[in-house]
Amino acid sequence: VETLAHGRIGAQAVVVATDARSAAELLPGLRLPDFHPVTTFFHAADRAPLAEAVLLLDADRPNGHPPLVSHSLVLSELHPSYAPAGQALVATTVLGRRSFDAGGPAGLEPAVRSRLAELYGTSTADWQFLSVRHVPDALPAMPPPHNPRRPVRLLAGLYVAGDHRDTSTVQGALVSGRRAARAVLGDLGLPAGAREAEAAA
Repeated sequence: VETLAHGRIGAQAVVVATDARSAAELLPGLRLPDFHPVTTFFHAADRAPLAEAVLLLDADRPNGHPPLVSHSLVLSELHPSYAPAGQALVATTVLGRRSFDAGGPAGLEPAVRSRLAELYGTSTADWQFLSVRHVPDALPAMPPPHNPRRPVRLLAGLYVAGDHRDTSTVQGALVSGRRAARAVLGDLGLPAGAREAEAAA
């Protein structure tokens, strides 16, 4: 493995555990999937609009279309340190591709704030808009027919893991990592251990 900081490193096995785009850059020829973007808005409020750490889902389907807001969470109910001192931090996620105006993703903030007032049943007029984070390659797409167990062994000694090898979730990334570890252990002739053997059963 050639590295910028540490030169060449020899290994019996190499596992590339990255996002799909980075994996495709490191491993030419690896299929690059399409992606679903995710945009997250962060607001500070003087008090929590919901005094528990639960995920608030917007289940309304106006005219059969997906809602603007997918879900929202008062992050400071998970831990107060997430919020500015004396305030609550609300994180709200918008899924899919949106038509951003000249203001970029931040241009959606007034509509998001308005919908949050309805969802939380409280005024959001005095909420402070802190920031927005738009990740265009957040989730690998899973169009049918989707193979949730894409190969993790590319060739002897070279393996790849990530949500792009399984389901497009954190859980999928973890499962693909476990599959890659099993493949490495098997190819090197090493015992898997009691817990890993039990999980594989």
